[in-house]
Amino acid sequence: MFGISRRRPFRSLTPPAVLALSLGLATTGCSVDDGAGAGAGAVVPSDKKKITIGFVNGNSIEFHTCLQRSMQARAASAGVTLLTANSAMDPAKELSNIDDMIVKRVDVIVVQTVNIDSLEGGVARANRAGVPIFLTSVASVDQSKILGAVVTDVRKVGRELGEWLVKDSGGAPVEVGVVGGAPGAAADLMNDAFKKALGGQAKLVFDQPAMWQRAKAQDVAENLLQARPKVKYVFVHNEDMAFGVLAAFKAAGRDDIKILTNGGSEAGVQAVRDGGFAVTVSNTPKSVGEMAVDGVVGLLRGKEGVKKIATVPDTLITSENASEAPPYCT
Repeated sequence: MFGISRRRPFRSLTPPAVLALSLGLATTGCSVDDGAGAGAGAVVPSDKKKITIGFVNGNSIEFHTCLQRSMQARAASAGVTLLTANSAMDPAKELSNIDDMIVKRVDVIVVQTVNIDSLEGGVARANRAGVPIFLTSVASVDQSKILGAVVTDVRKVGRELGEWLVKDSGGAPVEVGVVGGAPGAAADLMNDAFKKALGGQAKLVFDQPAMWQRAKAQDVAENLLQARPKVKYVFVHNEDMAFGVLAAFKAAGRDDIKILTNGGSEAGVQAVRDGGFAVTVSNTPKSVGEMAVDGVVGLLRGKEGVKKIATVPDTLITSENASEAPPYCT
């Protein structure tokens, strides 16, 4: 799904970096905000000035490419200019991209971060430069420092999948495994909610990260089958990794293990229809991108009723309602 991590020790992780930048701001056609919404000292375009958004994307997997396409389509229909950059899952590159957007004097920077720690540095840079910053997928920073965010309620995702498992198993003492993303931020929140929802019957016997990578997830799933051959359910944090897990299970002739995952892509929903996945949660990048552009424009223009932190709607998808799954990509 998100490809977002917090670089901190876990069972193996890496650190962030921070540096400083300041520059003057163009004020033509702009009015200065009091800092309450956009971050202290932010310069907010007047209603007559065309908005230029700088979008710093975190990766190039399907979620990220669909997110960018969605933002591009919404920006075009709203008469907004969208500049893009990609950080390729590199925290240092993300900071560099934010610096570049500041130099280009965009009106707002939207960030799909790769790392929460580097994001904090990026927010600080934008604040110092007086450029509002808006987040997608997470809002794990001081909210007084950002214009706003569009977030996925990952706790709800984990809780819904855990509750589905308990109901599906009839409360039996089944063994459960987790193939996670990158430890930190979204992955930890989703995992914690999933574990709590299992209650006292289902037993979590395996939990390893696959760093949002399909090939790594396949390796982890092979380890799972060797370590815990009696496992009956496996929660995989996104659908791309879930396909790696499914490949491992098929190679081992294990069609008795139910895969629970998250995303709602066309391929993921089809896998639910075909029985490869038991269930997925749809929270699409199409919705994230559209809501991000709408939120940025509404907040910069001071429109009434625009939420600073908006939550992406999600839908639990099973074979029974797969035909009703919302579109994943623009």
